[in-house]
Amino acid sequence: MTKKIFYRDMDLDPGFIFRIQKCPLTHDYFVHSHDFSELVVILEGSAVHIIEGREYPVSAGQVFLIHEDVAHGYRDVNNIQYINVMFHRDQLLQLSELKCLSGFQALFYIEPFYRKEMNFKGMLSLGPEQLAKVSGMLDAILEEEERKEEGYRLMIRTCFSALMATLSRYYSANSGGEENKALRIGEAVTFIEEHFLEPITLDQLAEAAYLSKRQFCRVFARNYQTTPIDYIIRRRLDYSCTLLRDDGVTIQQAAMESGFSDQNYYARQFKKVFRCTPTEYRERQKLLHS
Repeated sequence: MTKKIFYRDMDLDPGFIFRIQKCPLTHDYFVHSHDFSELVVILEGSAVHIIEGREYPVSAGQVFLIHEDVAHGYRDVNNIQYINVMFHRDQLLQLSELKCLSGFQALFYIEPFYRKEMNFKGMLSLGPEQLAKVSGMLDAILEEEERKEEGYRLMIRTCFSALMATLSRYYSANSGGEENKALRIGEAVTFIEEHFLEPITLDQLAEAAYLSKRQFCRVFARNYQTTPIDYIIRRRLDYSCTLLRDDGVTIQQAAMESGFSDQNYYARQFKKVFRCTPTEYRERQKLLHS
């Protein structure tokens, strides 16, 4: 039976689930899972990584993400030196600017769930100069966590976001372009992030991902736990919330400017997601900020 590691047992703060470690791995490590995400950067050495019952070799320069409830471990460990970052993705991966990077969508959302189909060919491998830069960024985060000076959590969030952007760029540059299925799907998701206020069809998204509509919907739902259309609707609703906070914008204007041509449909979708009407949401925001 696979052992599961919980963030509570590691004394991590529920409001800021984060820990970074730089250490050697001197022996095989048992297969386990956890209720947080884990970013691993191999600095030196080699091993066989066991993940979801399959094995593949890892060595210096490889970067991979293990999401919650995914079983993994190591065998045939040979002088491994690595940096391990434990975090909760809902707390640290929600910047809209990150979501507009196709490499980010591919590396942190799609590749971890698509790696079996890609036979692990979508993993990120850094060159020596890239690894040196990433290692330096991780050292800065490690120093912030160790010192815990005033504002250290803000600094960690900022530095971690910069690290994610850097890794996303490297993924786009290093990972084979059109040959990389995860990156192609990431480009389709990025298209949504950049154009969700405009009319978008499944045909457009499937074509961008080089997949049939059925394949695209299946892969999308598995990785984002929703359909492409519902994802677009949610992005529009979230955007409308920012408009509703402005008393000078009418409900109809908020609907239209958020990509909804039918105000009644907008109101129904809004209540379905937020359990209140747009008008009630606006009143609640007034009370919160009065």
